[in-house]
Amino acid sequence: MRNFAPFFLFLILVFTSCQSEKGSQQDSVAGEVVNLNPQEFQKLGATGNVLDVRTPGEIAQGKIEGAIEIDYYQPDFRKKVEGLPKDEPVLLYCAVGARSREAADLLLEMGFTKVYHLQGGIQAWYQQGLPIIRE
Repeated sequence: MRNFAPFFLFLILVFTSCQSEKGSQQDSVAGEVVNLNPQEFQKLGATGNVLDVRTPGEIAQGKIEGAIEIDYYQPDFRKKVEGLPKDEPVLLYCAVGARSREAADLLLEMGFTKVYHLQGGIQAWYQQGLPIIRE
């Protein structure tokens, strides 16, 4: 019986560590940015706030209709984003996806709960033949 005590202790440790890992996975799923292809982004765009995080010069070349323009490189980016409802979907895009991904991670840190990112940015959107407007 003495030989079984370390074995039972080992089993208890294994089961309790598996349970805590499962809980952390559920937490991370709720706090993750969801990457979307252009078609998925277009469908979901009607349900939330679409943010174009590019510079004004980039936006002048064309943007997704209805997108809110908030330049990620400006020092007041965080302040402008704080005015958006944190429980509504926020969909972000930039030129190719790197900058909007950074912005999406920042929104999660700020407490936004439904954050979506256009993979490949507006270039991927354009390559799929989806509409772009120029103002």
